[in-house]
Amino acid sequence: MSNTEEKLRNLAAKNPPSNWKEKVAFRKENKAWLKKSTRISLRILDALDDKGWNQTDLAKALGVTRQQISKLVKGQNDYKLSTITQLEKVLEIQLQAILAENEQVMTEEMIKDKVKEEITDYHRKLTLTQQYFELRNQKPNPHTVMAVEPSTEDGYALAG
Repeated sequence: MSNTEEKLRNLAAKNPPSNWKEKVAFRKENKAWLKKSTRISLRILDALDDKGWNQTDLAKALGVTRQQISKLVKGQNDYKLSTITQLEKVLEIQLQAILAENEQVMTEEMIKDKVKEEITDYHRKLTLTQQYFELRNQKPNPHTVMAVEPSTEDGYALAG
């Protein structure tokens, strides 16, 4: 056996066996809460940035160790409701919302899109109304044939 082979075998013998299969199985089994935990952790980190705090500041505010905060922000913590409540109070944020059956969560982008859609619809209807009044207020000319625009989806036909 060559010197290189011997070194490789010695290195391989020092490394403990990998448990990657167990880790993958754990992630698959716990995918739902791990996803939520990651989102909570990212929100905590954003709140720390907004406040100009580091993890040590949060640990002091909560009365826990820095190591406990480190575990919280890794995204692999199964948060207890009491922990979430303390974090919400200290960071002045909302981490968890429980919706009634007929409620839904809307993102800021969804709200902006809805407002933009409603403003566009308002302007369209305003334009149609102005056109209608312009046509209605015109002096009739017996030599002019009445023009009618096709009705819109709202069922308004313009005549003049």
